[in-house]
Amino acid sequence: MKLFASDYDGTYWKHTKKGQLDLRKNIKVTKRWQEAGHLFVFATGRPISMMKLEQKIHGIVYDYIVGLNGGIIMSRQGKILFQQSMDEAVARKIITRIQEEDVLQYAVTDGICGHYRTTFGLTHKTFYLFAMFKLFLRKYSLTLEQALNRPVVQISVKTKSHKQAVAFAKQINEEFGDQVVAFSNLRHVDISAKGLSKATGVEYVAKLHEIKDKHVYCMGDSFNDVPMFEQYHGFTLPEARQEIKEQAEAVFETVGEALRYILNHH
Repeated sequence: MKLFASDYDGTYWKHTKKGQLDLRKNIKVTKRWQEAGHLFVFATGRPISMMKLEQKIHGIVYDYIVGLNGGIIMSRQGKILFQQSMDEAVARKIITRIQEEDVLQYAVTDGICGHYRTTFGLTHKTFYLFAMFKLFLRKYSLTLEQALNRPVVQISVKTKSHKQAVAFAKQINEEFGDQVVAFSNLRHVDISAKGLSKATGVEYVAKLHEIKDKHVYCMGDSFNDVPMFEQYHGFTLPEARQEIKEQAEAVFETVGEALRYILNHH
């Protein structure tokens, strides 16, 4: 048995017209991968609730979801296997830093529901985004205080630029690095409890099924995917930054192409 873990946004689903076609192909090959007796895992910065919405809209298939960069793990059957929150006092201090920063939006979540705050109006132009936004708000209807009183598994921030995201992630890691880890990804910053990453989540699933590291493959396009590359066979995409490509074993156009390669050559 082998295990393949894929990032979602920008990797499995690229949010472009071509990406829509690639998504359908990825799902088709993922089913072939599972039928061959292997496991497929989504390793994403998204919460479980958002991935469940993707399943409803696009029909994605998986055996496990490693959500919030390793902060929460759910099986295909909907069972939460792992959930780790950060210290509440630290979470509150981070929220104060965010409120002092000029950002577009931020969210606080336990992986299922939470609080969402935005500084701009709804300007989405497509039905897909509009529908996703409405469904998202249903899950993120808690007040900030309610969200902070629940387990805080992740705090996510959308900044105005990639430069701001990198700087803010650095600030959080420098100030709270003994308690949390912050990953920057384009204009986003994801903050979780220290010691967590997509790699720790994938490792949890691999150990659960007694799969050796040499039989674990992963694919992603950003810095929060690098911990997986360092531990397992790592693949990336042509559009990934050069720093990411340097960490990967191979470059493939799509997840489906990578899955086919493994099925045919390993």
